[in-house]
Amino acid sequence: MYFNQVEFGQRIKEERNRIGLTQEELALRLNIGHEHMNKIERGKRGCSIDILLELSEVFGVSTDYLLTGKRTGDASIRDSVENVMDELSSLLARIDGRLA
Repeated sequence: MYFNQVEFGQRIKEERNRIGLTQEELALRLNIGHEHMNKIERGKRGCSIDILLELSEVFGVSTDYLLTGKRTGDASIRDSVENVMDELSSLLARIDGRLA
């Protein structure tokens, strides 16, 4: 196994989008510049352990997930629940469309 900085940056971007923050907003929360944040997401620059820990806290995911993409048990359960909720929302929308 090896660390892939580009994939790390992509996971940061995905998590940022998941919680609805812009790059600028996340950079402010981390007390770093927007350009630094942009380079992290593009895999052009790494981050300190302090920033990694802060990202983990902001996103509610493990540092292991951010670094390797591997989910722990709790994260896998969260993903499964989110998928089921998305499916149920889709089904409800279809039912509402038929009743209208």
